Amino acid sequence: MGNYLVFDIETRVDKDLVKRVYDPENCLTLEQAYDMARDRILERSGQQSDFFPIPFHIPIAISTLHADDRYRIRSMGCFGADRFSEPELVAKFWQAFEHAETLVTFNGRGFDLPVLETRALKFGIPLPRYFGTGTGRATYRGSRFSDAYHIDLCDFLSNFGAAYRRSSLDLLAKLIGLPGKYTIAGEDVEYLYRQGRQKEINQYCMTDVLQTYLLFLRVELLRGKLDKTSYEAAVAATREDLTQRAGSAGADNFLLDFLGRWEASSAVAGTT
Repeated sequence: MGNYLVFDIETRVDKDLVKRVYDPENCLTLEQAYDMARDRILERSGQQSDFFPIPFHIPIAISTLHADDRYRIRSMGCFGADRFSEPELVAKFWQAFEHAETLVTFNGRGFDLPVLETRALKFGIPLPRYFGTGTGRATYRGSRFSDAYHIDLCDFLSNFGAAYRRSSLDLLAKLIGLPGKYTIAGEDVEYLYRQGRQKEINQYCMTDVLQTYLLFLRVELLRGKLDKTSYEAAVAATREDLTQRAGSAGADNFLLDFLGRWEASSAVAGTT
């Protein structure tokens, strides 16, 4: 495996599509149609969830981290709706994908990739490499039990759904001495977007990617892909890389905040 692309997305609900689907006669306002749809979804779930189906989700932040075969960060960043249109965001992700060999996600099979596939469908973006068209080989949509092209940590750490309940990234991050969620959670994103607080969404998305990557390193230790010395070297290199980025001109202070919380969380959890 030559390199890894770790990524995460944040989304908002496509209210225009909601209105077209739930109010075909155009009798309601945008917000009324949204509220009606949300109530119906909540009712159908037995009052358990108001989460809209995949096609209703518009990506508003896509964070990526590229690491090489030595588990060293080569690049990282976030594409946000403050700088790019939705077609540009989706296209930029699939352009980044073309340079990756192995995808690393947390619940990427369940949410992130289906959203990005659906938006590629909307905008007519061909994905022959992703689907393995004409190659005669397995694809990135292949067996969920294979890590040849995609390592979904949520799948792996739940025994591919056999565990009683899947653990969240927040829980597993805190288990191994990472900060987990601290000021923002996924359910806050829609509200933040309405408030015009895109920068906070971008930063939240990026910290999720960082914690997904650090969880991935621990899983590689668990699987024996890394020995203890190599794992500790990879973590130290990650910390050093983030420290350098945080100290560079024009850097956002969220990296310094993350590093401080990481150090404090490691001490509390008693992990290395």
